Formats: sequence, C-alpha cells, structure tokens
Amino acid sequence: MSYSMLWGKQSLELTLPEHVEVDVIEANPSEPIANFGEYTRAVLENPIGTLPLKEIVKPGDTVAIVASDITRLAYRTDAYLSIIIQVLNEAGVRDQDITIVMATGTHRAQTPEEHRLIVGEELFGRIKIVDHDCEASNLVKLGHTSYGTEVVVSPDVHRADKVILTGGISYHLLAGFGGGRKSLAPGVCSYKSIQQNHSLALKDAGASGVNPKVGTGLVAENPVAADMAEAANIIGADFLVNVVLNEKKEFIGIVAGDMELAFTQGCKIVEETFGVPIKRQADLVIASCGGYPKDIQLYQSIKALDNAAYAVRPGGVIILVSECSDGVGSQDFAKWFNYGDLESMRQALNQEFTMPGFVALRTASIMNSAQVVLISSLPEDLVKGLGMRPAPSMAEALKLAEELAGPMKSVAIMPHGALTFPIVQLLR
Repeated sequence: MSYSMLWGKQSLELTLPEHVEVDVIEANPSEPIANFGEYTRAVLENPIGTLPLKEIVKPGDTVAIVASDITRLAYRTDAYLSIIIQVLNEAGVRDQDITIVMATGTHRAQTPEEHRLIVGEELFGRIKIVDHDCEASNLVKLGHTSYGTEVVVSPDVHRADKVILTGGISYHLLAGFGGGRKSLAPGVCSYKSIQQNHSLALKDAGASGVNPKVGTGLVAENPVAADMAEAANIIGADFLVNVVLNEKKEFIGIVAGDMELAFTQGCKIVEETFGVPIKRQADLVIASCGGYPKDIQLYQSIKALDNAAYAVRPGGVIILVSECSDGVGSQDFAKWFNYGDLESMRQALNQEFTMPGFVALRTASIMNSAQVVLISSLPEDLVKGLGMRPAPSMAEALKLAEELAGPMKSVAIMPHGALTFPIVQLLR
C-alpha cells in the first residue's frame, strides 16, 4: 500500500505492509460556493438573527470593520470585504466614515504591502486602515468579565456607531474554534486583557498542564471561550461575516448576522467538514501539514501535531511531515523547552502567559504520551532539543517508529493534518 504526503513543495512517498490496518483521515467532501459574489450578497440580505446589513446602518454612521491580520491571509478577506463595503455604500455610508481595524491581538503592526494583500487593490488607499496596538495608551476600559478579565479595547472600535466583524472559522486548540468573538477578544483588546483570558487555560489543569475543558473543538464548558464571548458581548458587535475554506482555499461556507448565532452555524460547517470520526487510535500516525506554505515553520506545524495527537494511542508514535524551510518560526516557542518538564513550563507560563508558550506546553504534553518523529530540514540538534526525534526521510522515520514502539499493527494517515480533527467515536 503506497501513499504520498506533501512536504514543502515536493511529495514524500511511503509504502506500508499489506497486513497493516490503515485509516486515511481526510476532510469530508465539500463543494466550493458557486458565484461567490452573488452568494455573499444573498447572505448579507438574509442573515442569521439580525436585520440585513443594509438595514443595520444608516447614512452618517461611522463603521468599524474588524479584519484578520496577515497571519490569517489564507482566509482571503479581500474576496468579500469589497462586497461588504459596497453594501454599506448603497445604504448611504460614505467611504470616509469606514475604518478597517486589523485585529492584530499581540501581533506586530502590518506593513503597507501587507495591508494591500489583506484588503485588496480596490480598497487599499481608498478606505482607512489602522492596526490595533494592544499596548497603546488610549485604549478604552469597559469593565470586567465574570472571570475577572479586564475588558480594555481599541478606541477605533469603541467609538464607531456600528461594528462589523469579519474572519474565518476553523478549529483552534485554545478557543475551540477560531473566528467569531475572537475578532474582538483577543483581536482588539489590551495586552493585559489577552493575557488574563489566555491564562484561564492553565487553571484547574490536568496531567497535561492544561485545563481539560480547553482544547480543539471544545466550546461549551471551555473557560477561555466563555470568557472571550463575555468580553466580546461587553464590547459589542452589530454584524458578523465569517467564512469557512477547504484545504484548497476554496470558500465552502459563509455565515452572517448575529455574532453568536452566525458563528455557531459556521462552527457546524467546520465540524461537518473537518471533524472526522475514527474507530480507533492507531499505533502510528503520519501527519503532513499539507505542504508549502503550511509547513514553512515548525511553530505553525504544531496544529497538525495537535490534531494527530487525538488519533494516536498512548505510547504510540507520530511522524510529523513538515519541511520547516523558514526554521522554527518563533524563538519564544523554542525557548520554553529549556524548562525541561511540564510542571516547570506551566509554572513559568502562569507567571507570563504567551501563546507560543502555551503551544510549547501543549507540544510537550503530547510528547509525554507519544513519541514524535519529525521529517524536516531543521538541524538534528535543534529537533532533539525540542524533544522530538529527527529523521532525514520517510523510510528512516518508519524504521525509527518501529524501534520506538515495536511493529505497527495500525496506522492513521493525515494528508492535511492541520485541517482535519480526528474524533474517536469510542471515547466520546
């Protein structure tokens, strides 16, 4: 049985013995939206839980459109942002009364060229664009959530008459799902607000060092997600437009309307497409990030590793296929492995929470229950320093996997590991 896994701009071939039970974990079939422009218009006319967008705004209104930054360029904001602004114009809202606020969270400011890529040629230079600064002195204090998180927000969002959220929905290892309320919290909140919210993941921690109610696809009892929702409701939004894309970057869903109701509908699309039921956890999971550009950095490749961890049995092996042509991608991520053990990492993270630190903690917890073999272009010493086993080829990785955990009776293959989320039917 032969299979092909994307690695950078090439493919790695692997052959498995016929006696091995193989499960291929792929996204459920999805159809790209035909006539995307017309479809988007129809969604804005028939939203979930609100009036149509054209009836929410009126001439003279100032409007803040919150948009994802360059780290989420894959959500193709430019494809529908112009349609939103066209509807606003038709309702009497002038270009000079519209501000696009980049939901940078704690990320750096964008360059003009990055702004151009995000909003598209038609809007760049025409509509005002501002980057949120989480440490600015003029942020506005609005109170606290029931979890004690300060709600301190961008003045560009707070003073707008109407607030429209945009973004993409996908699985998220901290908030359960990305998109929705995340555009506001953490997207346009203060650094302290963001730290307070994210640190909730460490309270009431289990053996993994993380609260067991915090994780991919978990929303209902997830304190991080609940706190984000509270903060977002305090800030307030009048309309939401979120998209769902498949592994080919094709739009397969677009939802609009009430911030919570539309977001929930979008999450269902993600679950139906990328939540893949499996009957067992395998001895070996081979997960590709999906090739270039998804695997240019190890840090962004951890999403595939996190998903793969749900498909591997305790004591099994994960082979992560990620070229890492740009290296680790986050020195803050790499330095956390110097703490040596989970509890030391967790304690340090409690003192100063960072998202790379949390991702490092999650990575370490995965490696506590499964061996991780990495096929990459990273130096061997660096890979070993992160607690993983380096392998120069697929053949060497398979050989190493057997040395670590014995003969493999079952193997799960994840060609697009960063997107697909294995749901073990017998364990849920």
